[in-house]
Amino acid sequence: MTNQEVANTLVNLLREGKFNDVYDELFHPDAEHIEPQSEHFSHVKGVEAIKSKDTAMQENIAGVEGMEVGDAIVAKDYIAIPYKMTVELKDGNKWPLDEIIVYKIEDGKIVSEQFFY
Repeated sequence: MTNQEVANTLVNLLREGKFNDVYDELFHPDAEHIEPQSEHFSHVKGVEAIKSKDTAMQENIAGVEGMEVGDAIVAKDYIAIPYKMTVELKDGNKWPLDEIIVYKIEDGKIVSEQFFY
């Protein structure tokens, strides 16, 4: 898969909310999640650990009010995607996300994702 094909598939799966499909189809098994701003998940290594991180986050979410996945920008071995979502937490608070996610590609697989917000 070319980097553009990875980007197209990634955007389509994210817009459909198929996050596990993103990990299963596009990520290298040893991929890294980098989010220095997070006190709990600043660096996670491996697809299974990344899925576990998502599961832990989902436990605090009551619902999603809206999600917007922008078009991908591809530059050599990197993909950048604007991502916005508002979630309602189980405690009743709302949590708006407004971030850029940068993915690094090697040999047709995502080897890292980094969140900027």
